[in-house]
Order: sequence, then structure tokens, then C-alpha cells
Amino acid sequence: MPRIIRSDKNIVAIPTGVSVNSKGYVYLNRTTVWVDKKNGTGKTADHKKECIGIVVNPDIDWTTDRRMYPNIKYYELFHNKVGQEPITTNADISEYIQDYPERSDCVSIGFHAVAKKLTEVSKLVEVLAKTFDSEAISLILDLACYMLSEESAVFQHFPHWARSQALFSDAIHTDSYISRFVKSNVTLSQIEQFKKNWFQVALEDGRIYLCYDSTNVNCQTEGVFIVQKGHAKDDPSLDQVNLEYVIRQKDSMPLTYKCYPGSINDVAEASEIIEFLREMLDTKRNSEQPASNDGSLSSVVEIPSLILIADRGYISEENLKSLSKSGIGFLMIMKRNMDLHDQIIDAYLRKVKSHEHYISESGRFAMTVSHQLFASDEQDYYFHIVWDAELELAHRAKLDRDISAMRLKLQKALERQQLFTETELKTFHVYYDLQYHQEGTLNVNQRGRGAGKTKKVPAFRIDSYAINNERVQKEDDRCGYSISVSDSVASATEAITALSKRDCVEKSFMALKSHMGMDKFGVHFESSMHTKILVWFVASIIHALLFEKTERLRATDRKHYTVPAIINLLEEVTADRDLASEQYKRRYKLTKHQRKVLACFDISDDDIDASITDLVDSK
Repeated sequence: MPRIIRSDKNIVAIPTGVSVNSKGYVYLNRTTVWVDKKNGTGKTADHKKECIGIVVNPDIDWTTDRRMYPNIKYYELFHNKVGQEPITTNADISEYIQDYPERSDCVSIGFHAVAKKLTEVSKLVEVLAKTFDSEAISLILDLACYMLSEESAVFQHFPHWARSQALFSDAIHTDSYISRFVKSNVTLSQIEQFKKNWFQVALEDGRIYLCYDSTNVNCQTEGVFIVQKGHAKDDPSLDQVNLEYVIRQKDSMPLTYKCYPGSINDVAEASEIIEFLREMLDTKRNSEQPASNDGSLSSVVEIPSLILIADRGYISEENLKSLSKSGIGFLMIMKRNMDLHDQIIDAYLRKVKSHEHYISESGRFAMTVSHQLFASDEQDYYFHIVWDAELELAHRAKLDRDISAMRLKLQKALERQQLFTETELKTFHVYYDLQYHQEGTLNVNQRGRGAGKTKKVPAFRIDSYAINNERVQKEDDRCGYSISVSDSVASATEAITALSKRDCVEKSFMALKSHMGMDKFGVHFESSMHTKILVWFVASIIHALLFEKTERLRATDRKHYTVPAIINLLEEVTADRDLASEQYKRRYKLTKHQRKVLACFDISDDDIDASITDLVDSK
């Protein structure tokens, strides 16, 4: 049933012969009836009551302030105006009835005002406009803000959220409309073009460190090619999608991303990112600056110097040569299982920890040497050898755990007369010397072309074992050392500084999964999946802008100025509907914390009020 407007036009005096409950609802005692007492000793009087409205001020004694907002039942029973007959039908009171409004009476305006300014200043809206129409742009930005505000990617609840939020869109779209949009209205070609345009806009001149890493997102969607089993960290039995981000290190700005089937390994994924970066640099090289005053074309634009920082899992001879041919530098942590890693540490471990190689800023020892990385290399690379006291403690603790676990496994193998393959025996040779003999065969699963089949291999039984102190000591001497390799960073200090900030991409993934709902997918079609990943990328850009602009606030208060806390503060800046004029106005002054946050984006009280005016005009 339509509701009655709670406005000054619809206030009447509370009639006599009523009762008011603790919540302020007014009940009229229509008739008196006699009912049996519970103890069966006779009858008692009771009243048949009907609710006729609610008091205007529930916090004030209604006998003092005898005003109420009447409902339909009141108009059925009482005269509304002098000289009128009692109202008996809904049609008679239509002027007092209001349909359920599309917008809430209280609309949050602060976060929208900040998001609108950030997307304009960063040219994000401009880049989106090169690929998508205005309606699609508005909805993408609304969905991105919804992810940040609600910390969720379940678009089913978007319409409810949108009722009390200022939006980029002109109307509140239903969840059915959003479902159709993410499935059919955005194509892969549009997404790829947007990523290229955004990278070109966000790319700057000079020396730029790019942090690169990947994560996996669990998905239970069936029949979608990109959803495959891989190496999921939480549960290997779950299907997943692999997602890679390239982040500008200085401000954690996402520059591009790629998604792959869950079964693709890191080295293969890296080759495609390298190809994308090469294409972007070629586009930059081929572009020309605007014509000069004399009408002639100016010289070719300055090409930025890109240095890709990646984890050890992306190192391969092919990838590094591809980076070199593309003119892209790299700085990567060296794999500990590479033979060259231990060779370099053994050759320089004493020399590194000398006073001349001590770096007071970081409290570490570091030196740089030149060496080939692969046998086919025609050039030397820079190897930055670093010793860190905290890392030494971590390495030594892990060494002790590994030795103890291996000893326990060997002890159980002797007790149970367990059989091992030759490959399994080699894993013990790292720290232990074994005495063993061959005894029968074992069936093992084949890999590669013979995957899914088994073959028989010789089996061995361990007779005794003894720790090899020489090998353990050598491994102990290597504790605390790490090596990074680069083709363009010659300074060990610069390498340490750059690598210390490489976790910016991990922090972006953490924000996506913890604060934007990217811990799992909730779609049934591959096209919907790609659109949702695009919205996540746009949300991560806004998140990075919010974080970078408010950095100075966290210098003195890291607890109350996290990005989620800032969004909460901004959403408390609201516009309330005046029930008499039906216009939105700001009822409350900005708090001190809200002013601090808005000042980071150069937004004043007048700007907030202008945003409210835009909200009224767009109704």
C-alpha cells in the first residue's frame, strides 16, 4: 500500500481516546470487549485497537507535543478539513499519498564528488570515452565505486546501494540490466583498446620502474575456457583464472593487466606482457609531437626508460632476451635453485661483508659484480649481492626446519622399510649421506607425452643415513644472502631501493581481494568475466588515486586514514531532501576529518554544494 507523506502538510492533532506505544505509534480504541481472565475467575475489559499514525516527535512525551503524521486509517475515520465529509476511499486521499521514491531522502554525495574529480583529473573518463559510449562509461564508474564502497563485487545488491548514492548514471539500473550489460555490451576488442589507451596516457617520460606480478582468482564456473586448474595456493583442486598486473612503482598506479587460463605458468604469461610493453614503446617511438610554430614537425618524442621488476619465477632465457630486444630493462630476484646463484655467493660471500660495501641507509652489505647469466649470453649482467641480518635469521630458521623434517622422514622410512625411487633419494642428498640397496620396482606416473600412464622404475631401500656436516655448513654460510640481476641498474643501492618497493603490486592484489570483492568470481559467462575484470581494474585505478592523494594524512595517523576509512568518511557527507520543497540540501557542516580528506583533493564546501545542485538537476 502507498505510504503517507511525513511532511508539514500532513500533520494533525492527536485525537482523544487513543494510546501511544513506546515506538510512537498511535492506536485508537474502537470498541470495548469483555474477555475471559486467564485464571478463569471471570471477565476483564479489553479494547479493539487500530493504528492511525505515528507521533511527530517520538522522543518527546506525546501528551506535551500532541502532533502526529496520520495514515490512511485516520482519514477513513476523521474529517481532514473543516466542512468535508469523512474520507472513506483511497481515491479521496490521493493528494497525501506518495509512490515509493527512486531516490532515498538522504543521498551520499562526498565519495561521488571525489571520484568524479579524480577520474577527470587523471583523464580516466577521457580514456574511457575513446572506446565506450557515455552510458557505458557512467555504469562502469558506478560499478567501480560500488565495489570500493561496499567491498563487494556482487552486482545483485547494486540497485539498493544506488538509491542512497549520487551516481554517474542518470538512472538506477536494475540487476537484470547490469547482468545483460556485463555479458553483452562490452567486447574484448573494446577492453584491449582501452588498456592500450590508458597505458599511453599513464606512461610518463624518464626512468620508470614497473612492478609486475600475478595472482589467481578461484572460480566455479563450468564450461568456460579461461577457467582451468592450475597451482591454486588455497586449494589445488579449485579451478582458477590467472590475473597479472603491471603497476607504476612510484605511486602504485595500475597501468595494464592481462588474464590467462588458470593452467598457464608464470614464464609463459610474462612473454605476453613483454610483447604488450614492446608494442606500447613502439607506438611511443612512432608518435610525433605537434607541429612547431613554423609549421614543421618537431622531433620524435622522448622515449621513456622502462625497467620491469619481477619475481624470480619469471626469469627465463627467452624472456630476458625478449626484454633486451624490446629496449626494456629488467631487475629480477635470482632463483636460488640456479647453479649460478650459489657459485656467485660462494665466490663473494666474504668480500661482501667488508666495511667498504656497507650501506648505512638500509643497514645492509651489498656489492655489484658483472657476469654472464646464461651460457649463450653475449653480454654481462649486473649481479647485486646483498647480505641482510634479518634475512640471515630467516634463512637459518628455514635451514633448521628443513634438516629436522628430512631427518624425521628418513627415520620413519627406516622404521617402515619404505621404498624410494632414485629421484626421491636425490632430495635427501642435499644434507644427508645415504647407504641403500636396490629392491624390486615401483610404479610411477609418467609426465609429458605419457601423462596419465604409469611405468616401472627401480626401487631402493635405505639402510642408514648420516648428516653431511660439510654440505650443511656450506648452506649455513649462504644464509642471509640474496642476489638480484639487472641489465640496466648498475648501482646496488638503487637496486635495493627499487626492490624494497616491489610489493606495491602485492598490495594492489590485497586491496582488490579484501576491499573490492575479487576473492572469487560470480559470473557464468566468459564475456561477463572479462567485463567484471575491467571494472575491477577501473576500481583499482580509483583506489590508487585515493591512496596517493591522501598519503600525507597517513604520515601522522595510519589507522583512521586507510582507503576504506576515507570512503566511509566521504559517504557521510550527505544531501537530505527537504520534504516541503522536495529539493536536496546539505543539512550538516563538514567535520574536521572530512575537511582534511576533501582538502587532499582540493574540494571545498562550495564544490560539495555544486555537486548537490548537479544531483537535483539530474533528477
